Amino acid sequence: MMRKSTPSDTNKLMLLRLLFSSSSSSLSSATARAASSIPTTTSRYFCNPSSSSSYLSSRKSSNTNTNTTTTNNKTKKKSAKTLMTNASSKSSNTVVDERTLSTDIFFLDDFAIRQWDDPNYSGTIIAHDKIDFVRKIHDYHTSSSSGEHKLVDGYAPFCKHVFVPNFVNAKVATVEITKENEHLLKSGYSARSENELAVLTRWFHVNDIFGDNAEDIKTSKMLDIILYSRDQLVKEREATGKADPNRPLPDAPWGIISIKAQDEPFELPMQPITMMRNALGKSEGGSGVPLEKSKYDASVAYWRNHAPLLKTDTPNGD
Repeated sequence: MMRKSTPSDTNKLMLLRLLFSSSSSSLSSATARAASSIPTTTSRYFCNPSSSSSYLSSRKSSNTNTNTTTTNNKTKKKSAKTLMTNASSKSSNTVVDERTLSTDIFFLDDFAIRQWDDPNYSGTIIAHDKIDFVRKIHDYHTSSSSGEHKLVDGYAPFCKHVFVPNFVNAKVATVEITKENEHLLKSGYSARSENELAVLTRWFHVNDIFGDNAEDIKTSKMLDIILYSRDQLVKEREATGKADPNRPLPDAPWGIISIKAQDEPFELPMQPITMMRNALGKSEGGSGVPLEKSKYDASVAYWRNHAPLLKTDTPNGD
């Protein structure tokens, strides 16, 4: 049988509800206080959505910078590798026939070999390995992207020039004539070979100008590489009786016949007497090119104020 509730029971129930409500309120307050005590750094990264977005952005930016740095490092390594490749590509692969001193474009003619082997040669003296010399001239000419080492027309169709930096440290072979040194000029007759007529020329002796300080002679900036076509050299050999069937010229189209150490990157006038010798014809050691007065006058204008600088007592060059 169910028991009826009394007024005292009702009062007890209300008291219990009141106590429970008060406890819940205290617990909520405690929870709020605990939440407010969480450090702000934690709330910045994990509780504030906008701050969390800023953090992720900063991390993304950091990662981007890291990736950029890595990319730059890779680029630098690639650039360094490219530089090394370019540097190694400068090593010449040009083949020089050591027997004929020739490449497929140039060969060293006997007329120029005097500048190495003749101690009495009166022009530019070359102290450099012949094989390497031919190789470097070939490489300068073929590797020139801007054309500064191209073939330049000379005084006749069969004559060309290549102007290259002075990589052999050759000394200038010409000195300007001044009032202070003109009394030191010497003159005499000389021939370049037994088959040529002796001609009158003038020169300075190194010792008269520099004394014991020959090392003070200026090193030139450029080398004028003078070339004759192979066909022209064959004709001149035949005309002077120097053709040797057992020793034909190399097949290369251009023969190096002379090297001049000079500062100018262009052809200087040949000496007037050389022009005259050329006009005499191949049988007299010339090229057979007729004399042109305008070119002869230009030659006189230059050589009136300049003279060769020799280490020998008599000329044996140009």
